[in-house]
Amino acid sequence: MFVAEFTFVYTFLLGALGLALTILAGRVQRWHCYRALALFLFSLFVILSGPLIFAQFPAARYVYIAAIVPAWLLLFPCFYLYTRGLTSQVPWRFSRQSLWHFVPACVSCVLSVSLLRLSDSTLFSIFFAEGDVELASDARLTVWLIITVMLFWPLQSLVYVVKTWRNLLTYRRQLHAVFASTKERELGWLGVVLTLMFFNWGWLALTLIQDLSAQPAFLREGGVATLTSVTIWLLLYWSLRQKPGFDKIYHLTEQPERSNVLSDKAAERSTSAKYQHSALSDEQANRIARKIHNAVVTEKLYLEPDLTLYKLAEYLKVSANYVSQTLNQTLGQSFFDYVNKARIDAATELLRANDKTVLDIAMAVGFNARSSFYKAFKTHTGMTPGEYKKGACVDR
Repeated sequence: MFVAEFTFVYTFLLGALGLALTILAGRVQRWHCYRALALFLFSLFVILSGPLIFAQFPAARYVYIAAIVPAWLLLFPCFYLYTRGLTSQVPWRFSRQSLWHFVPACVSCVLSVSLLRLSDSTLFSIFFAEGDVELASDARLTVWLIITVMLFWPLQSLVYVVKTWRNLLTYRRQLHAVFASTKERELGWLGVVLTLMFFNWGWLALTLIQDLSAQPAFLREGGVATLTSVTIWLLLYWSLRQKPGFDKIYHLTEQPERSNVLSDKAAERSTSAKYQHSALSDEQANRIARKIHNAVVTEKLYLEPDLTLYKLAEYLKVSANYVSQTLNQTLGQSFFDYVNKARIDAATELLRANDKTVLDIAMAVGFNARSSFYKAFKTHTGMTPGEYKKGACVDR
């Protein structure tokens, strides 16, 4: 009964993945990151089709076994490239450098073809026969190479998980350098999905390396099925709603020729050294700092909820790179922190002066979400708006 239920669960997930792939078909032309996501979901589709194939299409079981190795090796590279596309400051595109991420999967495809060229009797002996089996030298070599490739997968997945985490941390700093409001661009859900993937991986490994035959079916097949279902549903829900974080400024940052030839490491080095050759003098930086203060604080540009570094630079008639350098090196703050500090300063005055609700005050000073206001207020004052307001009433 459990086997039938789990087969139904995976079949239901296959339907959800198929629907998601259909939706993505209309988006892949606009943003290449959706192509990486589509490849990731297709790999998941192949992997999860196993229970259905074994139950309903046993004649195709060897094709599935051969396809599952490349599918596993595609998962984490595609997910990493998807996150690269979401977090890139320029429109991300597949390039020749991107192809290196697919080398292990391509190698495994060659091995899979070699496996399928073996006779059905040999394949049955390899995968389903009990006890020791004598194999021809070519079959034995193919099997050992496939095992070697599969043993490479845990290392590959770990490397890509680390790269994805590092990319998300860098992305957060880049967001704060450009946007005053980042709520819909934070991509915190990617961290949740990565964590669930890690538990999925651990639970699957546990079922493979330990004898769980004495445990209830839920702890064996059911645990993996439940975690897989939760992970995939959350991934589909968030990924199909998510746009690239910097899409609003692509028209200002797009450099297609450069972005196509720049490797990931070279792009990171370029970002970290963007001020190295700047011709901005201390006197110029101080003058720009005064202009920034006048525009943001005195002229209350902070009231614009969607204020960005580029809008501020256009308003000041100063290079966006110079504005960013002045904020970071002269004023010692990111664009995000500087604008939100001005908003919080204005909010504290309103909290002391009138009886407006916290939400009304948040909107009045330029925040577009209550949660963003609370977080920024706590960061800059060390207390919540309610605590600050009570303290202000006591002082009066």
